[in-house]
Amino acid sequence: MSGPDRQRALEQYRRRARGYDRLAPVTLRLRRRAVERLLLGQGQTVLDVACSTGLTFGLIEDQIGPDGHLIGIDLSPEMLSQARERVAANGWRNVTLIESAIEDASIPEVAGAAVFVLTHDVMRSPEALGNVLAHVRPGGRISAAGGKRAPAWALPANLYLRYAMRRYTTTMEGFDRPWRILEGLVPDLAVEQLLLGGAYVAWGTTARDGA
Repeated sequence: MSGPDRQRALEQYRRRARGYDRLAPVTLRLRRRAVERLLLGQGQTVLDVACSTGLTFGLIEDQIGPDGHLIGIDLSPEMLSQARERVAANGWRNVTLIESAIEDASIPEVAGAAVFVLTHDVMRSPEALGNVLAHVRPGGRISAAGGKRAPAWALPANLYLRYAMRRYTTTMEGFDRPWRILEGLVPDLAVEQLLLGGAYVAWGTTARDGA
């Protein structure tokens, strides 16, 4: 099974950027849980990886406040255009947006935390994960949330997930355990499965110096 396809991803999100926010009510629970697992505080710097239209920004801003710094990274210019509109509409002055593939992103500072929400392609790229974690301080918090292959008995969940994956990702590789690469990089990674096993939240801390 092939891995992520950057060009195909650009084409997918070019077509779907304007309608992407219709997913907001469906994905809110996952986004909220992922941000909660970061245990954020006022003034922290957070990386929102493959941030799309910024649907997770408000949850992060509520935790870090105006003295924090939110860095959103996404491959798609159309998605980031929507994110910029969201930032302007909310008057957030502490947001930096970076248009780049995650593995190539020039991240301007070391963050205290990073979040990955509905980013299956990124979760299956060791290069992308490595670049992000290189910009999170030792002992920083990591969380990830998204869909996964449900048990065989949960047929409706799997049918819906297959439909959604075709629209918003470019690979089904690793869909049984999307966090498998991340758990090799985050020693204490914990995983909670949700929605009949069709979704997950994973969280942990980066290795501390000398660990």
